[in-house]
Amino acid sequence: MSAITDLKSGVTLRLLEDGSLISVNGEIFRSTELELRRIEATSNRAVYHYAGSAFGLDVIYEVEPGWHFVSKRIVLKRVPSNRFHVSRIELFRLAFQDEISELLVPGTYTPHLGGTPRLPTREYGAFLRFPGGRGALLVVQNPYLTVHRQGRTVNLSYEPEMDWQRSYGEFVSDRGCFGIYSLSGRHLPRAMVPEWRLPPPGSGVDGYDVAEVEAFTACVRAFLIDPPKRPSRVLVGWTLNDYQIDIATPQGREEYKRVIDTAADLGITHLLFAPSDSNLARREDSVDDWKWEYVLWLGLGQKIRRGEWDVRSGPIPPEVQEMIAYARSKGIRLLAYVYPSLPFVGNPEWIVPAGGRNAEAKAATLASREFQDHLVDMLVTFAKRTGIGGYSFDYTFMTYPGSSSYAQWWGWRRVMERLRRALPGIVIDGRQSYHLYGPWSWLAGTYPHPTGNDEQPESFTPFPDLHFDRVSANRQRYVAYWYRNFMFAPTEVLPGYITHQTERSRNVKRTLADGRTIEVAEFVPDAYRRRDWDYLGWKYSLLSSIGTAGWNNVVNMIPGRDAEEYEHFSEEDKRWFRRWLDWTEENKETLRHTRSITGPPMIGRVDGTAAIDKDHGFIFLFNPNYKRTSITLRLDESLGLSERGRYLLRELEPLAGMLVGKPGSGVWDYGDAVELELAGTSARVLEIAPADERSRETLLFGAPGEARFSQGRLVITGVRGEVGSSVELLVRLPEEGSPVREVMVNGEKMRFAQRGRFVAVPVRFRGAAFSRQIELKEVGMDACGAHMVGSFTIPGRVFEQLARRRARWPIRWTREDLETTWLVPERLLLFVQMAEPKDEMVVSLKLDGRPLELKRAYSSVRVHGPSFVGWYVDLSQIAPDREHSVELWLPLTLRPGQFQGLFFDNVEAEYTDSVETIGD
Repeated sequence: MSAITDLKSGVTLRLLEDGSLISVNGEIFRSTELELRRIEATSNRAVYHYAGSAFGLDVIYEVEPGWHFVSKRIVLKRVPSNRFHVSRIELFRLAFQDEISELLVPGTYTPHLGGTPRLPTREYGAFLRFPGGRGALLVVQNPYLTVHRQGRTVNLSYEPEMDWQRSYGEFVSDRGCFGIYSLSGRHLPRAMVPEWRLPPPGSGVDGYDVAEVEAFTACVRAFLIDPPKRPSRVLVGWTLNDYQIDIATPQGREEYKRVIDTAADLGITHLLFAPSDSNLARREDSVDDWKWEYVLWLGLGQKIRRGEWDVRSGPIPPEVQEMIAYARSKGIRLLAYVYPSLPFVGNPEWIVPAGGRNAEAKAATLASREFQDHLVDMLVTFAKRTGIGGYSFDYTFMTYPGSSSYAQWWGWRRVMERLRRALPGIVIDGRQSYHLYGPWSWLAGTYPHPTGNDEQPESFTPFPDLHFDRVSANRQRYVAYWYRNFMFAPTEVLPGYITHQTERSRNVKRTLADGRTIEVAEFVPDAYRRRDWDYLGWKYSLLSSIGTAGWNNVVNMIPGRDAEEYEHFSEEDKRWFRRWLDWTEENKETLRHTRSITGPPMIGRVDGTAAIDKDHGFIFLFNPNYKRTSITLRLDESLGLSERGRYLLRELEPLAGMLVGKPGSGVWDYGDAVELELAGTSARVLEIAPADERSRETLLFGAPGEARFSQGRLVITGVRGEVGSSVELLVRLPEEGSPVREVMVNGEKMRFAQRGRFVAVPVRFRGAAFSRQIELKEVGMDACGAHMVGSFTIPGRVFEQLARRRARWPIRWTREDLETTWLVPERLLLFVQMAEPKDEMVVSLKLDGRPLELKRAYSSVRVHGPSFVGWYVDLSQIAPDREHSVELWLPLTLRPGQFQGLFFDNVEAEYTDSVETIGD
């Protein structure tokens, strides 16, 4: 190549050099030193044929419709031996005519794991910046790259250290891509602050340009294999601890059928199925480090690994057939759980030492061509025989001895691609550990690991919140931000995560040799925590997942195992859940355009996404904080808007149908700044669309409802708002010169002010207002710590709300349930929220002059320091409609901003249509 031009942006870059090299059997072959025999070219493809005395290679350049990049590959055409070793490939050696202003190198980065794990991967490519706002993308489709720059020359190379033989076919390098674009001038954070951590002051946005992320993502999207036609809907059985259900028993099958029934009611289409089956396998016979082999392959995993059950002819156990058939009758297909790296019998040459906890453990290496073929054959045959709908792959490791990590990664990619092509349309749920190996690892999968790591409560540090569905939602959005902006995952493969995983362990007392008693965690293999539905957190979680990853709706804990939760899970709630899953299908094309419009979730801030196509789409906003928090958005290209026109903003949640109006005029202009406030721990969903300037419709802004104007009389009906709140309704009349004599709102006569075509109507919604936050002021310090005081009144309607909830969700709670802050939602809880709390901190509280015992809350339920979220007390018995005083003492060691506030939990916003006028 001598130059490249992007026709869309008009950007051109000129090259002084474009070279390649490959090292085979220790000998280096450079394209600049080989003889160019001929060139074959078509409209979108050019092949350069090079040859030496006993060696030949082709360099292939391609451009396809829709690509904003040129691809490049090396094909070995002639090698003197049948077997050879490829040690190094330099696909790009580019010398640019222009000076390079800056070079950024994306690569292995795992902030959700608390740092960079010891992975063998390296770099993913390079973003080059040139004068005049021009940018270039250089990638090769693997995560093992080395990027080197010297002045105006940039090299991209990798070291396969991989054996090959002619019987495999021609050796083809991984594809390289070289794209160019105009930089946007909008930048992302260079690094992600964990969502639970108090953000440092002055954390800026000096990382990737938005155009760089979009270019890399579009490049990945272009190579998705059999991309999905519709969003996925998968229930992950192990998040309900389905391993505790033994389907060998009638009781176990009955329990699992309840789970399937609920899943079907929610519109779920696939179920990751991993119960136990005592007829087939025992946990203690599992050979993996975590002892899960007994639930693999629908319970047949141990037998398949030992060669005791033939995937081609072995009888499918009747209980397995029954569950497959029952799920199919409900419109659900099962996914089998599989560990590809287990030491399957068949060929001792693919068995290698596994390392890890057991020095004697063995594994199958994915570098083995024979094992790759064997595994694909087993997977395809098993799926066709059982009728399952796909697989979940876990325990996929690529660091075993005897071959390079690259060779193992390449082998797994080959397995995935062959499986996808053999079984198009199946769901492939991707878990440990290939989800950490970057976007080129996911081309054939449905999605990588939904939370980027295990979902168990102890697997990540929680955001300080009493509801684990919200904790998990904040983590999901954090990981989705990482996948989207640092791993360049297209929305079609970006995983969602809805609700949470149930705890598997409990603390038990152990007596040590010296007589001391301690508490230790103990895994619970049988029935435990069947009941775990977060009644007040799941809606936030569902919207969080859809707003960030609406193409892959991965559902976790749902009512079903517990008979009472199953019985009382209302049809209204099921419809709400199903309606939003259906919404993802109705708006799937728009959701392809989902982008981050803020930084990741963070204490003290609102975060969000936008999905806009052709100037119509949706904005999702989330406030993970307990305090009310505002955000300002600009209606421009940062959201995905392109036309400099006028726009309407309509709320979908929580007040469906409300037009959010620009002060004084209702309709918004391109470039306007929109300030939006979100209640604590809430989500807000808006639809944005071009306004029809020719419309003579009467428009109502500020509340849901309908406005009609006739003969000087403005009648507004169906208006709803939060109890105790005040708003100014704004009505745009059909035309100028229409004097208003009277305004009625929900049957009540209202004061109003008219200015031309616009009528402002101040309205108050009757009832006592209630703030979830207690305003505190610091009054000094004493021996107990920083001393703060405040007061509050709880309206009687709050207790009426709790009583109604108790009637709708009449679970017979146990003493153990009371220790779980997201269960027993009829309680009125008072929460001391703090960023980065530690359970050894001393916090104390007095109510009306009497000390109250603050309990410690953990997302893990059991006492586990890293899962600590804060302190709470149950105030369900407090007297309503009278003022109460509160005193709080906090540690003197807290940093500025670490204490977030004192908040009530389990109180939902209430809405009313009862209104009264405001003013004289």
